[in-house]
Amino acid sequence: MTAAERILEALTDGVFTLDPEGRVTFWNASMERLVGVTRDAIIGEPLFAKFPSWSGEAEQVERARAGAVVVSPMFPGAAEARRYVATYEALEADVMVVIRDVTTTQESEVDARFQLMADTSPVLLWIAGTDGLCTFFNQRWLEFTGRPLERELGNGWAEGVHPEDFSRAMDTYLDAFVARASFRMEYRLRRADGAYRWLLDTGVPRFLSRGEFAGYIGSCIDITDSRLARDDLDRLVRERTAELESFAYSVSHDLRAPLRGIDGFSHALLEEYGDKLDNTGRAYLDRVRDAAQRMARLIDDLLQLSRISRGELRATRCDLTELAHAAFRTLREREPGRVVELLVADGLFVTADAQLLEIALDNILGNAWKFTANTPNARIEILTELFDAEIVIKVRDNGAGFDMAYAAKLFLPFQRLHTASEFPGTGIGLATVARIVRRHDGRVWATGEVDSGATFHIALPSPRAP
Repeated sequence: MTAAERILEALTDGVFTLDPEGRVTFWNASMERLVGVTRDAIIGEPLFAKFPSWSGEAEQVERARAGAVVVSPMFPGAAEARRYVATYEALEADVMVVIRDVTTTQESEVDARFQLMADTSPVLLWIAGTDGLCTFFNQRWLEFTGRPLERELGNGWAEGVHPEDFSRAMDTYLDAFVARASFRMEYRLRRADGAYRWLLDTGVPRFLSRGEFAGYIGSCIDITDSRLARDDLDRLVRERTAELESFAYSVSHDLRAPLRGIDGFSHALLEEYGDKLDNTGRAYLDRVRDAAQRMARLIDDLLQLSRISRGELRATRCDLTELAHAAFRTLREREPGRVVELLVADGLFVTADAQLLEIALDNILGNAWKFTANTPNARIEILTELFDAEIVIKVRDNGAGFDMAYAAKLFLPFQRLHTASEFPGTGIGLATVARIVRRHDGRVWATGEVDSGATFHIALPSPRAP
């Protein structure tokens, strides 16, 4: 038996540990007295299979595995009516559970036994009372800050918080305290050597067995190294993204010139020597020109897709009705011979980045316009539905539609459900729409039926949503 196990064995509190599969790996003598089960009968057994009435505690075990120190009422089922409090804490791969009989004592009491467990913990622990002032810090905390306990108690610990993080940390703590809610926050705390280290502080409210609020208990871990690694990764991603964008613009410029040459000389060849070519030769040149023009459109679409992810998002109140009419005017100018009915109500407004919303609407309406090309009495309808958390824009058409089995492919780049000979396109438009919607923290999806039209839904956060 290790030194730590001998200490735990001597406690009057019941102590046991669980491995990641929920099997008991340690069971002290106090647990034997508490529930009448020997360690030989329980070691290696799944706890909740042995005690089905305790299955509700599985959630607390998982919270502890996630890094929280959990304190909650627990009833081990002794013959007499007694009250117990269980404390859960992750220790490497296992979770340690301490069960204390608090029938005749206050659950919030921090005695020598808890002090021993807290001081041997590898994380920084703290406890606050019902007034929000801290009443306890473990030895690991005091070693980290290099300050005596009396200077940390109350609000003294906040003296070590970095000035840039102080207001945010206090607001987070006080907001959670008022709401009696758990919280997680990151802030810098001054270490004993004067260096500021990033801590992840997790706090959970404590309640007595009668449901009375008893304050907070929290734990902190040093995440400085992981934050530095994350910052380095972010910087590297930004640098690589800038390089890729620069490369994309350079390549697009270099590609456009030969494409213009291919298209231009093919056109000149048709005009000046077309009479010397047979029908097959002229068809070949037409196909060369079509391919060059398609490649140029693809380059433009890819560049637009890359630009969508850059720049600051400027959300304003946008007139959806006017944007729709403007997009529709452009489509009619391109194909003046087509007759398509547009149904859009007056006074449709959404909150979004106007420039990005215009691009998204151009692509959605262009998609509807394209897939109603073979539909008599073509019709496109735009409407909105307002909910508490979001506003949904619906663009409905009575065109070719699609098989819902392929709905997930619609918003992926280069994924097309029709051949270019049926309906032209690059396969980038809907991917651009999806990226714009994601930048607005929204959702996009489509419903449809073959030969019965399609409806595209764009859900944007409502301005009145919390």
